[in-house]
Amino acid sequence: EIMKILSIDAETNGLWGQAFSIGAVLIENGKEIKRFVARCPIGGDTNEWVAANVLPQMAAIPVTHTDYNSMLTDFINFYMKNKTDAHVIVHMGVPVEAKLFLDAHSLGILGDWDAPYPLIDISALPEIGTSVDDYNEKNGIDIPSFDGGTHNPLYDSYAAAMAYETLQKKRK
Repeated sequence: EIMKILSIDAETNGLWGQAFSIGAVLIENGKEIKRFVARCPIGGDTNEWVAANVLPQMAAIPVTHTDYNSMLTDFINFYMKNKTDAHVIVHMGVPVEAKLFLDAHSLGILGDWDAPYPLIDISALPEIGTSVDDYNEKNGIDIPSFDGGTHNPLYDSYAAAMAYETLQKKRK
C-alpha cells in the first residue's frame, strides 16, 4: 500500500502572527517526491522571541516572495496539486498552520471545499505528543540535514512526516 504524506509547517511573527515562511514536503513510501519552501519579509515589528530564536536559524532560507499574499498563493497552488490521496499533516497546527488555510479562504485563494479534510495534527497522537524531535530520537529516525534545523519549516515538515510514517508502519 502506497502511503503519501503531505507535511506542512510555517514560521510566523509570533504565535498568532502572520506567516513569513512556509515549508512543505510530499513523501511517498519514505521518499521525497516534491518540496515547497518560501519566505517573505515580516510585516510590521518583528516579535522579540522570533528575532532571537527563529530568524538566526532561517538565515539560509532566501526571501522568495515580496509579500504574504503572493507566498500564500504559491503555497496553496502547491498544496492543491499535491493533496490528492495524501495524509495532510501538521504538528501542533493551531493556530499557525490552520491560519494559512483560513487566510487563504478569506482571500479567495482557497475554495470552500479545498481545505484538508481531515487536517491531521500528529501532536494528538499520544506516541508523538508535543515533540516530534523526541519521538524521532527515541525511534532512531534520522532527519536529513537542513541549514538552521528546528526553525527551518522544511526541517519541521520532514521531521513530522518521518515521525508520522514510522508510527503508521508500527500500527499495521
